[in-house]
Amino acid sequence: MVNPYRNYIFISLILLFYTGIIILPVYVTDGNISSLISSSLITPLFGICCLFFIVLYIIIRLHDDQSRQKIMQLNTRLAETEKSISSTEKQYKEGMEKKLFEIGVINASLNREIAERIQAETESRELQKRMELILNSAGEGIFGLDTDGNVTFANTAAAVMTGWELDELVGNPHHELVHHSYENGTPHLPEKCLITQAYRDGIVHFSSEDVFWTKEGTSFPVEYVSTPIIYNSRLSGAVVVFRDKNTFI
Repeated sequence: MVNPYRNYIFISLILLFYTGIIILPVYVTDGNISSLISSSLITPLFGICCLFFIVLYIIIRLHDDQSRQKIMQLNTRLAETEKSISSTEKQYKEGMEKKLFEIGVINASLNREIAERIQAETESRELQKRMELILNSAGEGIFGLDTDGNVTFANTAAAVMTGWELDELVGNPHHELVHHSYENGTPHLPEKCLITQAYRDGIVHFSSEDVFWTKEGTSFPVEYVSTPIIYNSRLSGAVVVFRDKNTFI
């Protein structure tokens, strides 16, 4: 920052210099400066000094006025800047509060959705357990098939009667496992299999004169019903319920 007193001294020296330049040629005669100190020159010199200080005072006041105007302008700009910063901070805080509120709402919605999904999954598992208990409690063997003929689920009775483990049945084609041949050993073509036709034509098929084969390669007479599964107006597989006629009374 510029020291204003240094400016005043600089202005005074310049004014004094130019005043001397103006006065000296008037009062110096014959190249002798001693005439300046004569009594006849005291009054003019006093007047000139008064004029010097008056002009100096006016210049300083003008300089001070300009300085005050600049300071006022700077203060005005500073106030406007502070006001702009305050407004920006307020908008930022409001925006952050709004974002935090929106994030809170989203988190609450997600937590609610997660809780509902967990509850639905828990209920689904409970329902699945109940269905497994019902299926495993049934005396008849039960297969679930997809449209490719692969086993999607099987109950304990089906595994016991065929000799296959549940994990050996699920995911594999039922026809190749238990329905590949007639009783006399002649190959049973899938095209003529009533179980296969159920998930192709959408019609319930029944047979009481057929055989299933066990894992050991022995057959047993069965009676079964193959019912198509229709989901969203489309065939999605079949459910086969069968029983061993040797144990049927």
